[in-house]
Amino acid sequence: MAGRTFQPLLGALDPGVVTLGISWATNAGSAVDQTSIKGRGVASVTRNSAGTFTVLLQDVYPTLLAAVATAQLATAADIVAQVGTSTVSTNTKSIVVTLLAGAIATDVAANANNRVNLLLILKNSGV
Repeated sequence: MAGRTFQPLLGALDPGVVTLGISWATNAGSAVDQTSIKGRGVASVTRNSAGTFTVLLQDVYPTLLAAVATAQLATAADIVAQVGTSTVSTNTKSIVVTLLAGAIATDVAANANNRVNLLLILKNSGV
């Protein structure tokens, strides 16, 4: 369970529900520029291979309720973001996101308007 103070999420039926909004710039086939990461609660984002990233969270959460990833692109392209493996309830505290063109993991060029956006809804309580 994350040991920090969160603002209450209005309208949540479950107690202890938190949201994390995370965003980072794409960098073609290179490592993610850690200064491009926006949002709190994220320790780092690592490019694993073509179009595949691991998001390392700062805290452990008992449950991942939902995750939505989107590709923000400067020009129209057939790229979608897919959320993969999640280990938020273990000390690994990570989520994998892959950018896909068709079913193929694909790097996206570095551009001031090319980003990956990730919205996480997590339960911070065992109740």
